[in-house]
Amino acid sequence: MLANVVSAIFGRKINRTETISPLIVTFVSMGVGSFVMLIIGGTTQGFGILTGKDWLIIVWLALVNTALAFTLWNKTLRTLSAIESSIINSLMLPQIAILALVFLGEKLTPKLVIGLGLVFTGVVIVQLKNRTSGKIG
Repeated sequence: MLANVVSAIFGRKINRTETISPLIVTFVSMGVGSFVMLIIGGTTQGFGILTGKDWLIIVWLALVNTALAFTLWNKTLRTLSAIESSIINSLMLPQIAILALVFLGEKLTPKLVIGLGLVFTGVVIVQLKNRTSGKIG
């Protein structure tokens, strides 16, 4: 959690200066992180043998789910307020739960439904409070 907070603060600071392209910010941050993870994973788990299908999945995940998504995220950090960025970030976990339901057939437990409800309620409250105070339009 601490690493996520530090990453968000530095990422926002770097992107708000608008001196470095969001694509470059994504490339450097993801490149360093993925290299470290590759070395640690390969050292502790081995590299294994990848099929053509495995490589297609890796390329898809690298280009669309990582490069495109994080480049868009870095671009939004230039224009959105800190609270707006935080709201979008808060909605990531509910999106994952819903996607797991749709694509993986996972079940939504009552505890999970209550948690999702609380997240959405919090987002609505923040939006309504800021709309009436004129902070987010």
